[in-house]
Amino acid sequence: MKSFNLLLSLLLSLPLLGHAYTIQGTVTNVHDGDTLNVQSGSQKYKVRFLGVDTPEVDYFGNTQGESAYVARDFVAGLVPPGSQITVVYDDNGHDKHNRILGRVFYNNVEINLEILKEGWGYLYFIYPFDKGLIAAYSSASQYAVENQRGLFGPRYSNVSAPYDFRMDSRNFTGTNFVGDIETKMLYFPEDSYKVPVYRRAFFSDRNLAIHLGYRFF
Repeated sequence: MKSFNLLLSLLLSLPLLGHAYTIQGTVTNVHDGDTLNVQSGSQKYKVRFLGVDTPEVDYFGNTQGESAYVARDFVAGLVPPGSQITVVYDDNGHDKHNRILGRVFYNNVEINLEILKEGWGYLYFIYPFDKGLIAAYSSASQYAVENQRGLFGPRYSNVSAPYDFRMDSRNFTGTNFVGDIETKMLYFPEDSYKVPVYRRAFFSDRNLAIHLGYRFF
C-alpha cells in the first residue's frame, strides 16, 4: 500500500472532468457522514462528499443507527461548524437533489479521502467519474477494509452498505449496473454483493459501461 502522503499529493494533482469550480466557505452544519452545509458569502450550499457514501441517519424514517451517528461524528470532528473549507467540483458536480458533489479540503487534508481511509464511508461513484480519482479513492477504501477500520471492523460487521440499505428500506431493487473497476466485469444490480465494496462503480446505462470496456461475467 502506497503511503497516504504520496496518495494525497497525487489526488491533489488529479484533474476533474470538465471545468473545475471552487467554493470557499464556512461549515455551518454536518448533517450526516457524507453531507454538510456551507455558507459562502451570502450563499448557502449543501455539499455531498464526492465518492463517499455513509450510513443513513434518517432515510424515509429509517436509520442505520449507531453506525450512522458515529460516521457523522467522525466527519464533524474533522470539519466542525466554523471550519473554513474549500470545495472543488466539476460540470457533473450536482446530484438529483441539487447538492454539490465535491471534494472537500480543510487544512490541506482531503476529507473525502480521510473518511474512506478510516473506514467511515463506502466508495460510491456513479458514472461519469474520473478514472484516476476513483482508483485513488478505491485504494483508500481497500486500506480500511483490509485493516478493519471503522465500519469494516467487527463491531459493525452486520451493517449494510448504505446503497443496499436504501434499496432494502423501500423494498426496491437497484437500477444501476455494478462494475468491478479492477476486473472490468459488469454485474446486474441484484448481484452487487459479488463486487468488493472498494471496487464498485455504478452505471445507469449498461451499454455505456460496455462501451467503456466492462463486460458481463
